[in-house]
Amino acid sequence: MKTYPVLRIIEHSPTVKSFYFERMTDALPGQFVNVWLPGLDEKPFSVSALGDDWLEISVKAYGPFSSAMMELKPGDRVGIRGPFGHGFSLQNDALLVGGGIGIAPLHLLAQALSAQGLRFVSLLGATNKSELIFATDFERRSERCFFTTDDGSMGKKGLVTDDVLQIISDHRIRFVYAAGPEIMFVKLKELLDPLGIDYEFTLERYMKCGIGICGQCVLDGSGARVCVEGPVFNRQALKEVTDLGLPHRDASGRRK
Repeated sequence: MKTYPVLRIIEHSPTVKSFYFERMTDALPGQFVNVWLPGLDEKPFSVSALGDDWLEISVKAYGPFSSAMMELKPGDRVGIRGPFGHGFSLQNDALLVGGGIGIAPLHLLAQALSAQGLRFVSLLGATNKSELIFATDFERRSERCFFTTDDGSMGKKGLVTDDVLQIISDHRIRFVYAAGPEIMFVKLKELLDPLGIDYEFTLERYMKCGIGICGQCVLDGSGARVCVEGPVFNRQALKEVTDLGLPHRDASGRRK
């Protein structure tokens, strides 16, 4: 763990911000770093972008820790360690499905796919327009980019999964990536499994150590550790997971 100053902050909405730090490490799309706020706690966040000399993480305010992140200013120092976990593979003819802050890890994935000259289509959904982060960049990098919002303020009003089958058919999709709420994954599995299309989803669980020792983030059924074998899991690995879409366990091990 080393501490780094916040270089700059982009506010996407009052509850969603991106934080930029000195690029202290490389990270694969889907990997995460642990961020420590002195005197408060340490939490994992996906790396959402990398530049030549900077690293970006994007945060949505949910609980005490992420809400405290919203109060940071340029120059404030936080602890960062990582990267950790198993990231995305890079596939051609892909569909990226992002829901809410789940768009963040897909942003780094879009960078990597684009750099490799791989073809992909993006489908992004959020509560409203202000939470559709990185929309312009996804439009620039994707062959096509579709948006949905709960309130209809950008793109189509509805759920991000509503048009998945049509997009797969229209755009010759052979692989699907997804990041977002787990109820979205449950629906995607229901749609994709009958088609035989391979996919990778990035999961989230309560973590303590981030390196596979404490067992806090173990998945029911498979016993896989989200911090080591995940957070990205493929179709085969997800077949063994029995708690997909269920309320997550808290620090005590109880389901919320």
